[in-house]
Amino acid sequence: VKEASAMERIGDALCLDADGAPRTPPLVTPRPVSGLVSKRVLVMDYLKGEPLSRAVEAMRERGIDPSGPEGQIFGRRLLSALTEAFGMTILGSGFFHADPHPGNIFVLDDGRIGLIDFGQVKQISGRARATLSKIMVALADRVSDTAPAELEKISKLALELGVKLKPGTPAEGPAATAMWLFDGSVKQLPGGFDLGELSANSPVAVLESFPQDLVLVGRSTVLIKGVASRLNITWSLAQQWAPIARRVLKPSLRRTDGRLRLRTVLRLFKQWFLAKADAAFLRLPPPMRRVAAAWALRISRARTRRAEQHRQTLAPST
Repeated sequence: VKEASAMERIGDALCLDADGAPRTPPLVTPRPVSGLVSKRVLVMDYLKGEPLSRAVEAMRERGIDPSGPEGQIFGRRLLSALTEAFGMTILGSGFFHADPHPGNIFVLDDGRIGLIDFGQVKQISGRARATLSKIMVALADRVSDTAPAELEKISKLALELGVKLKPGTPAEGPAATAMWLFDGSVKQLPGGFDLGELSANSPVAVLESFPQDLVLVGRSTVLIKGVASRLNITWSLAQQWAPIARRVLKPSLRRTDGRLRLRTVLRLFKQWFLAKADAAFLRLPPPMRRVAAAWALRISRARTRRAEQHRQTLAPST
């Protein structure tokens, strides 16, 4: 019964934007079947697809090269779906799926991403959500990985969150930990720390304690980091979560007169159009699909390069 309730609650949260307007959910969650839920039995929607643990094998079976353009486009869609869903629930409501692993994430037959098994969920406090949101915004808005003022701000927020490091750790330690955990675009961590999780000089190695309420948040971020690393895609959770974080920190300007705003209508139309485009893409013959994927990937990489160049122009000269 508790799992059914959690499934409904998270499913509902993913179907509404910050203003309470309807939206297309970033991924699919099953819904319990009313009247068929008891203490011993849970009947829910059936999601037809393959678990993420078999995604690479399934792509090869369909003649898709996981390292080619189609595989890269799929990887970016997968990361976008997971990032948005966990960002909306962790930062938005604070109630989120706390057991994400490749067996609970499905690639559905229609190309969408599914999430199952809501037996383990977590609720974090409003204060923790607000501090996490401030960290996302600070990481996303920084113009340098070495500016003392920015590192001090990020470190202060990380300590406020409850992160504790071992005595003798460099002053940049809390900021390096936040950057390691939430920003996969970082090329070099401050304070001389290594990016490798298993390195003796990793930020993880100097952690004395991590806030208990946020351990499961860390599981979600490490999963997404691992998927990005395996697909060889540079991915910054901070950049992706920053828009959600800003909405959390700024009171919503929700309409109370019952009318849909033009922005909401346009957003729903955009989501409908993208869903139709995805379906059309999947129906293309393999040769045409590879060409379309190559063009889409080229455009995506160009946007990423422009964003990085813009950030570098804003960085203070040394």
